[in-house]
Amino acid sequence: MDKAVRWLQDHFAALFDWISSGIQPLVAFFQSLFTALPPVPTAVLIAALALLASRLSVSLFTLFGLLLIYNLGYWNEAAETISLVLTATTLSVVVGVPLGIVAAKSRRAQNLLTPILDFMQTMPAFVYLIPAVFFFALGAVPGVIASVIFAMPPTIRLTSLGIRQVSGDLIEAAEAFGSTPAQKLFKVQLPLAKSTIMAGINQTIMLSLSMVVIASMIGAGGLGTVVLQAITRLEVGKGFEGGLSIVIIAIILDRITQSLARDRKRTPVREKGKKGRWKAGLAILIVLTMVGAALAQHSVTNQQTVTLTYVNWESEVASTYVLKHVLEEEGFHVELKEVDAGPMFAAVASGDADGTTAAWLPVTHKDYMAEYKDRVVDLGPNLEGTRVGLVVPEYVEADSIEDLKSRAEEFDNRIIGIEAGAGVVQLAEKAIEDYGLDMELVTSSSAAMTASLEKAYRAKEPIVVTGWKPHWKFAKMKLKFLEDTKKTFGETENIHTLVRKGLKEDNPKAYRIMDRFRWTAQDMEEVMLMIQEGKTPEEAAAHWVENHPDKVKEWTK
Repeated sequence: MDKAVRWLQDHFAALFDWISSGIQPLVAFFQSLFTALPPVPTAVLIAALALLASRLSVSLFTLFGLLLIYNLGYWNEAAETISLVLTATTLSVVVGVPLGIVAAKSRRAQNLLTPILDFMQTMPAFVYLIPAVFFFALGAVPGVIASVIFAMPPTIRLTSLGIRQVSGDLIEAAEAFGSTPAQKLFKVQLPLAKSTIMAGINQTIMLSLSMVVIASMIGAGGLGTVVLQAITRLEVGKGFEGGLSIVIIAIILDRITQSLARDRKRTPVREKGKKGRWKAGLAILIVLTMVGAALAQHSVTNQQTVTLTYVNWESEVASTYVLKHVLEEEGFHVELKEVDAGPMFAAVASGDADGTTAAWLPVTHKDYMAEYKDRVVDLGPNLEGTRVGLVVPEYVEADSIEDLKSRAEEFDNRIIGIEAGAGVVQLAEKAIEDYGLDMELVTSSSAAMTASLEKAYRAKEPIVVTGWKPHWKFAKMKLKFLEDTKKTFGETENIHTLVRKGLKEDNPKAYRIMDRFRWTAQDMEEVMLMIQEGKTPEEAAAHWVENHPDKVKEWTK
């Protein structure tokens, strides 16, 4: 399988680029529909469309639901989510409905498609992220591709079912009146199968929305990123807000598609025709207004975009958001992609991201750097003198990793780690092997690790975790690194800034700022502590930049 993937990457790169070039503008277009106008007028226009497509109760829910999302501060994230869902649904319908028609017409085609659809629906959704990242790097495109694969089967199945359920008597009557195959399909079968087909599209929309959180793991963005950050940082309230916003969008899309599938048989034909034309005209006018605003916004946007990728560690959140704030003050539009360590390096190497400030070298990310060193540009350390290793509270009697060998039971034979792809976790696995420890490495997240450490610290219980410095936990708790006599974790490390090849020529100003970006462990811990005490990363970064104008001037002069 590995060889097959590499062969496809080598021989079909142009095809994958062509697919990306078609999907990315579609996602951007849908997103601009919801961000070109201010949020409140946009919410009113969408509620008006809901009224035309459905009923007053759905329209009012749409209006107040969207206003709630705006009030919570997630309007842009919601726009990203809806754009991903609409793009995935559009592609699923364009591909799925014709396949469903073919399956309905041909028993052989149905027999061929059925096991493929079974595979697509039963494969765990996470698995689709792997080929998506390999072929389409990071961002919205692989998220859309994974969503299409996962969500398309209901459209194909129910289109085929709806057409096959059309009464044979009606088909015979159509043939008796001399209908061509195309006339039978478009004037008899598809209209009569409309409700079933729309039910399939409805399920496709819901499945696409269910992929939102999963796709955020590969930088798709949207409300999924809000939920993912809340999970990794243990922010219960923020997670509830993000989840509630997703539920609101799901209900809106579900009710509207259900209404479109429902036939209103009690309305007289003549009145129905006039009313339908009036509604269609008004709906077209509203859509044209939103499209016109989106196109106007696109025509006046002249900011260069800089894409930064980072790992969701407190230290990297601090450095990334400070650099983002500085670049935005210099006139750039900055997009962030929060991913794991492996995809972070892959994104810079492929050019899907412009850079990262989160490469721990020479030890922690040694394997990733060895793989991608010829495809990235190393701008050197942005922070020097860091350290990674195994950390315990000072009250713990163990002083070295060697001591854990005889004290493993005191720690329940467990070392609490962070994300499975993190370099410090890989080094911890090696340390267990090097020192012959009878201990299990429990992978979790940075926030879960810190929460476990704080809980044990308050109770004065023994605990050993994977740790790194700088980190706010050293300012809040009395901790110590276990001595590493075998140097498994290496000596002190530096955090490097990496950028993609060609950035210096494409965007020299951004390149210069990123090249000059240097600060100290004290600077980083200042930002980290503000975030830990309740400020958002944006607020903490803005506060730090405001208080350190001389240092920022050195980066931007």
